[in-house]
Amino acid sequence: MDTYIVRRLEQAKLLTDPFKLRLIEGFAGVPATTKQVADKMGEKAPRLYRHVDALVEEGLLKLVEEKPKRGTIERYYKTVADRFEVDPQLFSPAAGVRDEAVEMMRSLIRDTESDLVRLLGDNGDSTQSDEDSPLLARFVIRGSPEVAAELRKKLEAWLEECDGLSAEEVDPDGSVAYAGLLTFYRRPEPG
Repeated sequence: MDTYIVRRLEQAKLLTDPFKLRLIEGFAGVPATTKQVADKMGEKAPRLYRHVDALVEEGLLKLVEEKPKRGTIERYYKTVADRFEVDPQLFSPAAGVRDEAVEMMRSLIRDTESDLVRLLGDNGDSTQSDEDSPLLARFVIRGSPEVAAELRKKLEAWLEECDGLSAEEVDPDGSVAYAGLLTFYRRPEPG
């Protein structure tokens, strides 16, 4: 499982944009053309070109193959890794990007909130299974740095398992997308 460490704010901003994140998901796993991803997304390919160019320019997508086809060239792209992680140093006070980092975090939280509100509004029927109900949990634990490190390792292993599921070839008619937002951090002391 390849992991790409995001070390530049410009890259992190692209990954918090909901549309560009859907594009990243479309190009994950098997190389695809912009047209193929547009079809999966229910979009027109011309709408995607500038977004794909931005992802390529920032090094998050790579061109893996060009094939001539009826007088044009089909370009196949793929994500540079199966998993993206933001370097924690990017958000350190020394990085001088506090306001932009805070706005990126707010964007991620707003997008998740929007999904959940839409889900709760769309699924008012009582036939929804437990597996399809949102799982929400806010927790605070107390423990030594060693306990926190062990828990973090378990969370990272679970995320790798999730990455493996998203990379599998599945029947597009039978698959359902699930999403989540996971944060794990040392809680600031009140005051």
